[in-house]
Amino acid sequence: MVKLLFETDWLASKPVFYNEKTGKASHNINEVIDYSNLEFDPEGFNNFLDFGYSILEQTPLKHVKFLRHSSRLLQGNSGTLSVEYLDDPVEKWLDRSYGEADALDLLEAKVRNWEHSCTGDIIIPTSGGYDSRLLNVLIEDKTRIRSFSYGISKIQSHSSEVVYAKQFSEILGTRWEQIPIGDFHLYFDEWDRLFGASTHAHGMYHIEFYRKISPEVKGGNPFLSGIIGDAWAGSVTVSDIESPRDVKLLGYTHGINADSSVSLLPLQDWRVKEYFANNRERLRDSRLRVIEAMRFKIILLCYLMIVPRSFGFQPWSPFLDIEVAMALLNLPPERRHNRQWQKDFFHARGLDTEAMRLYANHTNMLDLYALRRRPVQPLSVPLLREVVKPDYIEWINRNLHYSYTQSLLDDILKIRKVGGALRRLGLGKSRNEILKAYFAYLVLKPIEKAIQSREKER
Repeated sequence: MVKLLFETDWLASKPVFYNEKTGKASHNINEVIDYSNLEFDPEGFNNFLDFGYSILEQTPLKHVKFLRHSSRLLQGNSGTLSVEYLDDPVEKWLDRSYGEADALDLLEAKVRNWEHSCTGDIIIPTSGGYDSRLLNVLIEDKTRIRSFSYGISKIQSHSSEVVYAKQFSEILGTRWEQIPIGDFHLYFDEWDRLFGASTHAHGMYHIEFYRKISPEVKGGNPFLSGIIGDAWAGSVTVSDIESPRDVKLLGYTHGINADSSVSLLPLQDWRVKEYFANNRERLRDSRLRVIEAMRFKIILLCYLMIVPRSFGFQPWSPFLDIEVAMALLNLPPERRHNRQWQKDFFHARGLDTEAMRLYANHTNMLDLYALRRRPVQPLSVPLLREVVKPDYIEWINRNLHYSYTQSLLDDILKIRKVGGALRRLGLGKSRNEILKAYFAYLVLKPIEKAIQSREKER
């Protein structure tokens, strides 16, 4: 008799990991890893470096895989696992057209139904973005809303994320609070317990954010998330995929990745080539490219739901609903371009904070601020040299420092002519160089922790 263990939705929004050798399966990758026999999968590891997270059903670890969207994990009488792929439900929605009013009515109905199904204050992380602001608008009982924001600029209260959210909440009359963050490097171990070697560690700031929110609210609060809403609304576009080499465009990494050219494992790409061969025609549709980009990235993006859940919140998002997603993706392209439909929505209701000439800083300094406030421990060259060139690790470690002096120098380096002259004299490094090393660090840190766990088992 075959037993159904897990089934994924159209996005695989709740990842399922399994070990094809031991037969273990879980939503947490750490529960399926046999650390005493840990090995690295060459293509899975190299893809992990290039994307920053696991793709194409393979983690960096040999035998440790994950279910793609629309699939089932089955277990036979002998305990062996098998995967059944289901039809892609997206195909049924491609020919449906929606007007903006229809899409907004649908979105509002979904949010209101959820609102009426739960009790207590509703937690909404509210940023300068459109999605979280739209969710605030759609909640019927504004007195239930508790919105929280964090800033990302040098002075966090001046950040556009905070300034716009504060103004927006004042107009709506909702309870809002700014949460200062910058100590998230304290939570590498906590992040590892949740995500292990499935993805990079860049989302730790959410652990700090929700840790600080938790004492402010009652336990078990309903939590409304804007996860992936920007992709469906029009913010995400993916260029044409014409060859296996172009598959990397689906990664949408924002530069938070490392570089497979420094890997000591064989460079393989059969999974990428197979994916391209099977999906080449489908990827000619720009909507499907957006969907595939989110499916590629879901192993990372799921932290937006998993982290608040780990603090006892009850997260939900309308944007994980296939009907909502396709209603937005099927809006006229000219209205989705630059999210014009949403801009007009806020403008018509006097909620267009961008047009209010508020003083706001759009610069993202959060990672550099955290590096200065809580310096990270260097990566271990002896541990990582089995998979990555040692000189790459040494380069990362050399460039992880962002002191107050470096912060001042960084401001000077941005001055035209002056900055160029100083760099030619070798007197400074740009913030981009530091961030490149930092992002590579965040990719390799989970790999280092996996190797450390293996060594403890031996």
